[in-house]
Amino acid sequence: MTTMVPWFPIWGIRFHEPIIIHDLLGSLHEWRASERWGLIGDGVVASENHAWSAWTALRRLESRGESVARSPETEFMRIVGGTRQITEGIKRSGLGEGDSRAWLFYLPEESDGSPLAEMNISREYYNDLSDDADLLIGHLGGVLIPERPIPTLSGLRKIKGSVDEGEFVSLEEAFIVHLSNSVIN
Repeated sequence: MTTMVPWFPIWGIRFHEPIIIHDLLGSLHEWRASERWGLIGDGVVASENHAWSAWTALRRLESRGESVARSPETEFMRIVGGTRQITEGIKRSGLGEGDSRAWLFYLPEESDGSPLAEMNISREYYNDLSDDADLLIGHLGGVLIPERPIPTLSGLRKIKGSVDEGEFVSLEEAFIVHLSNSVIN
């Protein structure tokens, strides 16, 4: 029997108007409680496994003092983007001017180990932070969308990932392998 991976603390947002990045990020920085809250582009997080894999890489880099970016939210975006370059990571995984959807995330500080292997992270992060997320989504001028991240070919292309037929077992695996480029290269 396999253990279910806990939901990553990430919430889908739909905006009533196309976003103006400068204004949206200004609101985020004004209303968020810490730099552990951030926004990421629609489609670039493929699944719970993908999000936790990126988080695990982030926590390892943070614990060793080897983060490339100054803030955890930017480092997470860089890792998801599959690059060692901060600017390129933001281009790949960040928001685009005029987007109508995004994902709000929170990066737990608990544990240096992998929650995918040890399951020692709270399974309640998503639930415990949902009220805070709802308030923040409201301040950002969006509404919560009742979806979880799913792997799509368009999302993989957005982060400059690739998949050749037969190369990977699943599209989700292609996302996870792509994020390893941010740590290896």
